[in-house]
Amino acid sequence: MIEFLKRLRAKRVPVAATPQATEIEHWNRIEEQARTGERIFWLNHPRVAKPYYEKALVEGLRWQEWIPRALGRPAELALELGCGKGDGLASVWRAGAARRLVGVDLDETRFAAAQARLQDAGGNVRFRAEDINHIRLPASTYDLIYALQSFHHFENLEYLFGEIHQALTPGGFCVLDEYVGPARFQWTDTQLRLTRQLLGLLPRHLRMYRNGIEKREEGRSSVQQVMAVCPSEAIRSDEIVPLFHRTFEVVHHNDLGGAIQHLLYSGIIHNFPDGDDATDHLIDCIDGLERTFMEHGIVPSDFVLLIGKKR
Repeated sequence: MIEFLKRLRAKRVPVAATPQATEIEHWNRIEEQARTGERIFWLNHPRVAKPYYEKALVEGLRWQEWIPRALGRPAELALELGCGKGDGLASVWRAGAARRLVGVDLDETRFAAAQARLQDAGGNVRFRAEDINHIRLPASTYDLIYALQSFHHFENLEYLFGEIHQALTPGGFCVLDEYVGPARFQWTDTQLRLTRQLLGLLPRHLRMYRNGIEKREEGRSSVQQVMAVCPSEAIRSDEIVPLFHRTFEVVHHNDLGGAIQHLLYSGIIHNFPDGDDATDHLIDCIDGLERTFMEHGIVPSDFVLLIGKKR
């Protein structure tokens, strides 16, 4: 994974002067690539993503649909931590999960694109540019606070969970759809071994990087290499679940997988065509194997959906 991201970053020209600037540049580069339609991450492929989102259903509903049912109404005010260019805000708004929204992100240059995605929301969405590690939130204000694949970039976890808890209204919810696997992408030997074995079963044309090199295994970059690409990457990801359980009354904890697929598809997901029966069958079998590995305790779930209620 990190080698693939390094190849993306190599296309940039200036060298960022600070960790925050490196962070902003990293995500802007990825989003620039994504705008071209390039598939970068494993969940960019609809067939790969399908079982992930099925595992994330809550009582048969997407969590965005479940929240207003659980509250008995839409959230009066919802907050997204790490809103990026607004996809998550748009999803919550269009699901009718909240009447008003606030999006927070480190990079205010993203807000124009987010606002464009939410034109139908009008003045019901606001934005704050802030380092979320040090954010201050007003008490008993939000019915819903959520983060989508952003929380593993936050270091000040104990403080953040405390701020979120006190900022929720009585009965309010915190939702995380999140990577919670090994910190700094320090994959386990078991993950790497199983990924290597599954790669060996794939047809060669599916294992090719864009530069023509054949992928035979997924590597384990050093912590320093991971930080050079993205200073906050998975900084304390393996501590998120226990701290969440300690802070909130956990209503739902869905294991979404990814301990193998995240690694397996890294850098080669673009090779898997859509709507091809043989490819779809292969993808389904890979997901089935990962589920079996999880059920037997061979690998954990590196991605989870967590829904917690204010105690």
